[in-house]
Amino acid sequence: MRSEQEPRADTSMAELARRLPPVPRPQGAYAPAVVDHGLLLTAGMTPRLDGMLQHCGQVGTGVTLREAQEAAAVAVGNALAAAVSVLGPGQRLGRVLRMTVYVNAAPGFEEHTAVADGASARLHELLGERGVAARAAVGVTSLPGGACVELDLTASVEQG
Repeated sequence: MRSEQEPRADTSMAELARRLPPVPRPQGAYAPAVVDHGLLLTAGMTPRLDGMLQHCGQVGTGVTLREAQEAAAVAVGNALAAAVSVLGPGQRLGRVLRMTVYVNAAPGFEEHTAVADGASARLHELLGERGVAARAAVGVTSLPGGACVELDLTASVEQG
């Protein structure tokens, strides 16, 4: 039996959009998301709310694992907001196919996948099984604006 927290498979794009933050303003000369030939790709999204980074610094020193997981959840919400914003009439977000999570990791930090779990949990919360994606979690030495995490999504687009 489906719990009340589990999303319906037929969640409308309008309903999903209401649960997401506003589309983040690009921090450079790029599009937040694009659709082409049935695929939707997002730009890299950081954990910004109202234009302000929520967690800055390296995970494992200035940022805890829990804070990084929360940041990843915010970043994936931003990516979904960008994704939904570029869908045309009659289009809906299909399945999330791939997610790449970049972790601003302190030397010796090895829990990259645990950070990515914060984004994966939020995707599942919002999209159910359509949000379960193949993914990669990669450690890097810095990210734009000092963000602790950045991620991007690739998803299918459905007609009708």
